[in-house]
Amino acid sequence: MSDNRYEENKYIVMAAEAFRQDRSRENLFRMLDVLLQRMLDEGEAPMAMVDVNHSFDLFELADAKVGDSFTLKEGARLRIDTVSNEPGVEWIPLYTDEDEINKMPTANIHINMSIYDILTSGLRSERASGIVINPFGLALTVPKDILEIVVKRYEEMKSE
Repeated sequence: MSDNRYEENKYIVMAAEAFRQDRSRENLFRMLDVLLQRMLDEGEAPMAMVDVNHSFDLFELADAKVGDSFTLKEGARLRIDTVSNEPGVEWIPLYTDEDEINKMPTANIHINMSIYDILTSGLRSERASGIVINPFGLALTVPKDILEIVVKRYEEMKSE
């Protein structure tokens, strides 16, 4: 992985690969446990965003350096860039690191997003059917009914 802040996301990949090879209950629970642990650790992942109102079109990004601040003349509206595995079926991507998000660039804006926010976006989105882990590699889909289990457990644990 190219970025240390995403280093622990390798456990998501390992658990998802194990579940893909053997779709046993044990491997499903292991994958859910890893997702839960990454949320409890306040883990993050890169997220591709679409500039809905083209606020960044006039901004010269070539002159920007990491850590620079800037001001836009109007408010930016960003939307999570979904992916599709068949017509009419969209998924919220969970890219585990920068290498995964750059395999097939789909949006020009990448932000860090908490694993919790990604999973709840997949759960609550009217457009998406759930999440897909590393859509241009592993491509393991996690439907809403499974997401609901892990998100609900996380929220219960945080409220205790």
